[in-house]
Amino acid sequence: MLARKASLVASISFFLAGLALCGEAIPNWAAPATWSPARPHGGLARMGDVTTPLPFVGLAPCRILDTRGNGAPIQGGIFTGGSDVRNYVIPPICGVPSGVAAVSLNFTVTGPGQTTAGFLTAWPRGGVVPTVSILNWDRPQQQIANAAVVPTDGAGSITVNVSAPTNVLMDINGYYSNYNTAGVFLLLSNPLHVELSSSGSDAAILGLNGSTTGISVGIQGGTESPSFGTAGILGRERGIVFAGSYDPAGVRGESRDGSGVLRVSRFQGVAGSVVNVFGTELAYGLLGFYNGTVYGVFAGGNYGGTGAKYFVEPHPTDASKVVRYVSLEGPEAGTYFRGRGKFQSGLATIDVPEDFRMVTDSDGLSVQVTPIGELATVAVLRIDLEEILVKASRNVEFFYTVNGVRRTHRDLKPIGEGSEFMPRSAEARMPAYLTEGQKALLVSNGTYNADGSVNMET
Repeated sequence: MLARKASLVASISFFLAGLALCGEAIPNWAAPATWSPARPHGGLARMGDVTTPLPFVGLAPCRILDTRGNGAPIQGGIFTGGSDVRNYVIPPICGVPSGVAAVSLNFTVTGPGQTTAGFLTAWPRGGVVPTVSILNWDRPQQQIANAAVVPTDGAGSITVNVSAPTNVLMDINGYYSNYNTAGVFLLLSNPLHVELSSSGSDAAILGLNGSTTGISVGIQGGTESPSFGTAGILGRERGIVFAGSYDPAGVRGESRDGSGVLRVSRFQGVAGSVVNVFGTELAYGLLGFYNGTVYGVFAGGNYGGTGAKYFVEPHPTDASKVVRYVSLEGPEAGTYFRGRGKFQSGLATIDVPEDFRMVTDSDGLSVQVTPIGELATVAVLRIDLEEILVKASRNVEFFYTVNGVRRTHRDLKPIGEGSEFMPRSAEARMPAYLTEGQKALLVSNGTYNADGSVNMET
């Protein structure tokens, strides 16, 4: 019986691969209705664990990868085997949204180029290499396929490796949503009124404080919506709840792909974390943080925004006004120091501060020297992270500014892939917080129409 079953599976896999290679429509294959990620730690479940299966969202079978070419979205040429490990970002190919937990894939290996037997493995990008292969071929020029559910890194990326030269095809017929559709876990230390709701635009979990002495509560849960418009966790004051889009929320957390964590303590006011399905923290942000230095806002990871970055000072004479200065912006993470010096016998040495050396890359240094009082010809004889030697035709005083690039961020690229301005749903409207110039750009690049509605053609 087992041999007959194995033979049947092999025959079906070969049949699917043959259809795909012949250029016909990609056939569908069975995928589990739900999928549960492996727990990132042993022992009992705890807050933050995804303890219920994630739902399967089906797609029309679609080709993602064909290393032979043939017009596939991803190509790349034949796998050479061994150390040839390739990372693939699946979203938005074939309509897969960002942040999926796992994908249902069908892999096919085929010639030309197969010279020996081998095997194929796939795993979450940045994760541990699995000890079990997805498919094996036992002779050269063999065409074989197999389907598997492959976890992603939490953002839709996977890694693929084969042990020997072969061409690889990868098709998808669905994914597993990162949304946990069930589960409530409460730890109560003070009176708390809890209401559960999933209708309309209500939250799946709503906590109302019924005590003036404070509460200690942990809530895990969420809700799934096609428009991503509902809140996973909503806490608000008792009182009037206005209809429509306005809601006087005390605390509201909305997540499209990640996880939200809220905690309050003496040293952290509010903390939000984004983690992948394996529990790895990808980024966090703090509103109110003390670690010897007091921060209003602190980010573990990048800090971004669509507006300008202001610092605000009181107006010296008018209490109804303030002075707003905007931070300098550029395509690199720049560093600098400046000062004043004087040439002696036509030479001057500018000492580089230790803190500047600690954070600045040795390449890309520049210095600007401005003579004071009289005209003078100035030249830079040497510049490095120890000292800067400059020469002048006159022994005059001078101002100097030394610029560099932050060492740990020297490879930043200002233009890249991003979904920061992507509408949340087909019914979304152009955000009112954008400047008129930004709104015009989103109309010209096809994101929105001139009337503020989503451009469904693009």
